[in-house]
Amino acid sequence: MFNAFLLRLMHAAELGDQEIQAIEELCRQPREIGAKKYLSRDGDEMHSFPVVLSGWAARYQILRNGARQITRLLLPGDAFYFDCSPNGIAIEEVITLSPCKIVNITHADMRRLIDRFPTIGEAMRSYGCMENAVLASWVVNVGRRDALERMAHLICEAHYRLSLVDPHQSQQIYFPLTQDDLADVLGLTPVHINRKLQQLRQEGLITLRSKQLTIHDLRTLQQIAGFDPSYLAPRVQTLRERERLRVIAA
Repeated sequence: MFNAFLLRLMHAAELGDQEIQAIEELCRQPREIGAKKYLSRDGDEMHSFPVVLSGWAARYQILRNGARQITRLLLPGDAFYFDCSPNGIAIEEVITLSPCKIVNITHADMRRLIDRFPTIGEAMRSYGCMENAVLASWVVNVGRRDALERMAHLICEAHYRLSLVDPHQSQQIYFPLTQDDLADVLGLTPVHINRKLQQLRQEGLITLRSKQLTIHDLRTLQQIAGFDPSYLAPRVQTLRERERLRVIAA
């Protein structure tokens, strides 16, 4: 099975055979974890960080009134690496939203790898820049887009991010989010979420059934959302690199 974390980093920097082998070695002992399981809790000491190799997870914060705001979806290839305070304490909760394959990489191991292979450090920095760009996009999504635009943008972003680690990604994607999850991502009520999903269905843009989301008209969804994927593509790849990615993902 292909390594989604490796593919994510290969989009961020040009990695050689030794770098690829070193990253694969870091990910050699993944664990299968069920849905709704905590990967980290607010206040945990972060000696290691989880990497999602398959499945969906989420970062979130709980307000004093008990409301939850999901601040980031962790899709295959994503890591909870840049999001602890300077003293090494987690400031958010991380929970699986579906069954996941997770590998925990210690910060010490990653530092040693970056010291040995500076290009991996470049890839991790580039990945961190993309994380910041996604956060900025989510702020705009919740703060300035209307409910339909928010929903369309989330779908477009998820589809594009999944395609980065699966060159054969079709218009049908695994989409395990419940309406409560979507409400916590988009800052809406579950009732409002239901109405917007129904609208997208009635307009023939999507079908959502049994955690499978089929996009029937991606271009129209992108137009509704004002979606520009440039913030998700950290750099332009050469033809040689794109071919290598296809071979590794095959």
